[in-house]
Amino acid sequence: MSSSPLSQRTDPLYQKDGQLHTHTAPITSVQPLSSLPPDTQALFKPPPESQPYILTTSSTIFHAQGGGQPSDTGTIKSGPATFSVHQVRKLDPAILHLGTFDPPESHFSVSGNEAGEQSIDVPKRVLHSRIHTAGHVIGLAVNQLIQEGVLDKGIVDGKASHYPGAAFVEFVGLIGGDKKGDIQARVDDLVNQDLDVKIHFWTEEKARSDCTGVLESFKSDEDGVRVVEIGHVGSYPCGGTHVVKLRECGKIVVRNIKRQKGISKIGYEVQDA
Repeated sequence: MSSSPLSQRTDPLYQKDGQLHTHTAPITSVQPLSSLPPDTQALFKPPPESQPYILTTSSTIFHAQGGGQPSDTGTIKSGPATFSVHQVRKLDPAILHLGTFDPPESHFSVSGNEAGEQSIDVPKRVLHSRIHTAGHVIGLAVNQLIQEGVLDKGIVDGKASHYPGAAFVEFVGLIGGDKKGDIQARVDDLVNQDLDVKIHFWTEEKARSDCTGVLESFKSDEDGVRVVEIGHVGSYPCGGTHVVKLRECGKIVVRNIKRQKGISKIGYEVQDA
């Protein structure tokens, strides 16, 4: 077993089962954040009150920050020690869990057979999943309005952020503020249909030809391109976590539409229905 967490491949279980909230897996490495290369340390914002460590496991249910979605938090327990997971980053082939030990003097010994009991913060995961799915719903609503001629045919998908309190979806092209009501009505209609949200792994060719929104930066691995499909309305390459049915999003509120330098940014939030 290598002592470097950077060389340990982590199986991202959350990619195939976003409803898995607990899991037990071997702990493959534990070492101080300060022992890693500076460029790796720079990926994290360590908590100031305790000595931060990086822990790796053979598989994980903790979503790693990426795709506009923040990472999961939670705990990994082994024996009398609890490792509080503050941040998670993916650095191929590994997924790195940054955290602190409770009590601080406790530690995990990595002997090759020690297992850690993983538990994610479920309310936080559910919120992130609702917000991320809601971003795709807005994308689908805009796409439908483009096809119907309500919005300009030249508008195309851009980047997005699915952080609580700062969620938005960008589009290349101008969307007038007067279209906010049309977008909200279409979003409401999609949610009311309570469409299924499913995860697929497609070939790159199929993803490029069949997805509603395709960005050039999407990634393919040994399983293919991970795609989220909403009913039969549309699909997007995506690495995030999602709800199972659209009504689980709650009320998706289109807050505003901002335009600058040819880019339209639709701000949104989710509320309990």
